[in-house]
Amino acid sequence: MHFKLDNVVRHRLPNGLTVLVREDHSNPIVASMIWYRVGSRVERPGNIGISHLLEHMMFKGTRNYAKGEIDYITTRHGGANNAFTSRDFTAYYFTFASDRWYPALELEADMMENAVFDPEELELERQVVLEELRMDLDSPWGALRQAVEAAFFPKHPYGYPILGTFDDVNGLTIEQLTEHYRSFYAPNNASLVLVGDFDSEETLRTVERLFGHISPRPIPEEPPWPQSNHEREQRVEIQKTSHVPRLLWAFPAPTIRDRDHYAVEFIDNLLSQGKLARLHRRLVEEERVTSAVMTEFDATIHPYLFLIRAELQPEVDPHYVEELLASEIERLTESTPTDAEIRRVRNQCLSEFLAGFETPLDQAVQLGLLETLIGFEYWNSYVENISSLTGDEIREAARKYLVLETSTKGLVNDKTGRG
Repeated sequence: MHFKLDNVVRHRLPNGLTVLVREDHSNPIVASMIWYRVGSRVERPGNIGISHLLEHMMFKGTRNYAKGEIDYITTRHGGANNAFTSRDFTAYYFTFASDRWYPALELEADMMENAVFDPEELELERQVVLEELRMDLDSPWGALRQAVEAAFFPKHPYGYPILGTFDDVNGLTIEQLTEHYRSFYAPNNASLVLVGDFDSEETLRTVERLFGHISPRPIPEEPPWPQSNHEREQRVEIQKTSHVPRLLWAFPAPTIRDRDHYAVEFIDNLLSQGKLARLHRRLVEEERVTSAVMTEFDATIHPYLFLIRAELQPEVDPHYVEELLASEIERLTESTPTDAEIRRVRNQCLSEFLAGFETPLDQAVQLGLLETLIGFEYWNSYVENISSLTGDEIREAARKYLVLETSTKGLVNDKTGRG
């Protein structure tokens, strides 16, 4: 299977802004996204959650667009906008019909240069963010994940919640938001991704006119972070209202820049993707000890986590579930997958990867994510790298990362005693 993006053009403005353009006339739609290389990874105690709160504030107005005007212009042109914050980036997008999409560029350029933060809007958005955080901590999975991440990353900002902490979000000021904005929302710290039904040459001229005059700024350097190497297993238990126990098991994982990334992604699919996945067959269908079991593996700049998430059936002993999971991990480390499994999981990986490229917005998300983390050319090498994985590479990756003795286990116990 071959699938290469031959028509993606990377253009860099003198001020450092990276522009990716993919002209695609199959749909009369244009997706415009801007990705800033700033997320919870750059935060410190005292401003945890500032990247996410700033994301909320960015649609609230600029020097040239009054409060509510960005959303009004978007709606008036029949478009949509939104944003999201992660550990390594904050991204904003607009989608419009291709005959009326240029306001997206005007809005994004002004948001990069001229955002203003109104004190009343800050208090309103602060309450929105605090409610998000409250809802996350009220949910068993949200509270458990925060506890496990904090235990796994005691000295690395990947252990901080992206939504922030109550104390820090409550204390953030206009001055802090402004400093964060001025420090990281610069053209030389951003990638603009444009996909859809437009003329590339004309679009690049417009981008240069709207963004080219914005001055670059020095970006704060990130300190070297220590690796989170644990010498023994950690166990985190929390009490939470929950009808059933929940287990979250964390292991170290490679970055997207590591060759092992492909093998761990393969393991992710082998263990939990579909009815034939090993964990589903063993724990849900054969042993019937969990109602659901899944794995999770994200693309990140720094080493993050490979997670196993299990929702137990009522009255099931969590230790027995842990034993079953451990036996499946040991099976991975002791023997290679069968040829039939390798073919099936390889096809699953490829199908998932290509399915994320269907709409102009899907394409903009994938291109922007990859450009921010490693460079969009990763796309062109993915098929070859995932297809060339051998059983030995998969087993060795399992041995390297899925080490039971140094993992972190998190468990939610029902504090009402009904579980």
